[in-house]
Amino acid sequence: MSSASTPEDSIRFHFLAAFTLAAAVGLAPAPLGAQEEEKKGDAAELNRVWTIERLHTGFCVQLLVDPTKLDVPVSRSARPLRAEAIETLNPVLKTVIANQPEFAAWSPASICLYYMETVDLGGIRVSERELSKRPLLVVWSMAAADLEGGARRDVVLRMFTNTGRVERAGQVSGLDIRSIRSTVDVMENEEDPKGPPVGILYQLKLGKTLMTWNGRRVADSTRAEGSTTAAWRADSRRRGPMSARLQLNPEWTQPMVGSLQIEGDDDFARAVKGSPIRFVGPAMLGGTGELAFGR
Repeated sequence: MSSASTPEDSIRFHFLAAFTLAAAVGLAPAPLGAQEEEKKGDAAELNRVWTIERLHTGFCVQLLVDPTKLDVPVSRSARPLRAEAIETLNPVLKTVIANQPEFAAWSPASICLYYMETVDLGGIRVSERELSKRPLLVVWSMAAADLEGGARRDVVLRMFTNTGRVERAGQVSGLDIRSIRSTVDVMENEEDPKGPPVGILYQLKLGKTLMTWNGRRVADSTRAEGSTTAAWRADSRRRGPMSARLQLNPEWTQPMVGSLQIEGDDDFARAVKGSPIRFVGPAMLGGTGELAFGR
């Protein structure tokens, strides 16, 4: 049953210009040696590739979750990482656990939304012009490490999409991707029709839970430098866990401000509401990317 939202469920987010893109979206690079080992492993494992031919918008909401109270299965081959033990922890989260040490044992998590203009699902091409219908991939992940060796490998708690073709392609490949309903409303500038929109309202309906991001981009966009990469371990509907890697090559980044509201009482809603902080990184605009996964 959905619960009414409270002022505490709506939090103002601000982007601090001093953050690097990698820190803001939770894609802190691994040490060089670990990167090389990961690349060798990926070459053997990640034999399925979805190609993002054109990214429209991507952004991530950062939060803390209590892994001992999650109602979501976590891979037995991974262990959640305590925020206090992560050297590359986002400065905002460092401030939180310094001022509220009771959250030091919680794990960093992120909810990332990727709206794509065109994506190739290994031979099935999905393309939409209307923003609300554009293929969307939502990844809810948590900081974790492999039990064997201790290498950083975050775990995917849930994956969602608004497109039946993406959902079916994922299920055929063994990915547990769930269906959601997504709407996007762009609030145009009535005083300056040629100017940028005054706001964008994103709404995601996940079962009985409603997630609403009401915000806008601020300041000028800046040319993105290089690519961002995240590696995960994801649940598989068949034959155990899968490894996955998402690499994005955005053209631009732009700061965002706004508020996040959660209505609902399922595992997703409780985890988000329980976080002592929620903040958003810059939007990633344009460019290309790929999602590679396998066993």
